[in-house]
Amino acid sequence: MGACYLSKAFVRKSRTLSIAKKYQQIGTFFLAAPHLGFLASLKVRKRSRKVMQISFKNLLTAACSLALSGSALAQLEMSKKNSFDVGKPAFDNLQSPNVPTGNSKKSSPKDWLECEVKIKVNKLGAEPKDKYLDQFKVNWYVVVKGQDGKGYLMTKTITHVNLPIDEEAYVSVYLSPNSLRRITGNARAGKSDLEAIGGEIEYAGEMVGFFSHGERAGWWRKELKNIERTEKFPLLDKSQTPFAPFWYDRYAELLPKNGN
Repeated sequence: MGACYLSKAFVRKSRTLSIAKKYQQIGTFFLAAPHLGFLASLKVRKRSRKVMQISFKNLLTAACSLALSGSALAQLEMSKKNSFDVGKPAFDNLQSPNVPTGNSKKSSPKDWLECEVKIKVNKLGAEPKDKYLDQFKVNWYVVVKGQDGKGYLMTKTITHVNLPIDEEAYVSVYLSPNSLRRITGNARAGKSDLEAIGGEIEYAGEMVGFFSHGERAGWWRKELKNIERTEKFPLLDKSQTPFAPFWYDRYAELLPKNGN
């Protein structure tokens, strides 16, 4: 994680050793600097004799380039008592399934974009007696490059239930063929059309894991330039796709749409 120790930039040589020690290290700052246009620079001004008057406003105007590392724990406020092991996002282009029904109808399968992430409970402050989690959430953030030169940010929170704490499972999100074509202008859009994907695993009101692709972890919590947040192109969970009945045991169970 990028860190900048600014003591020598702030503390001028003083006649007394006590002042130098007291203000030796001002602090560590963390900012993301991915290519989505996030600003990650600070400027530090030296004051002539009154070092004591340095304020947070001065820090925000001073010079120190910083970057957020992959862990990003400080920025992302991880839970101290609960955690998940979280894998890297994986992608697949899935054609709409052509299921025999006894009626012959012409259809040209189109490509869906699937993103899935492997998860497993790592530790729990209070382990359930039946070894299952009642519920957890995945907050998804997806940026797709548009044919108009913009990036479009889509978000979705998906609630999962009945997760065995001793088994691996996958969570997933989908973009439909029509959404992909509408955004990108391509009939066969895919992974290369993604600017970034990020997500947070939430359990008991706390973040217990996160994942990122294309940008440094935590990019979704930063101010994004040249990115338009939109609901025109919905992210979908597996139950909202034609793949709902397939590979059922691979994926974490979804809360039914009429669930609370």
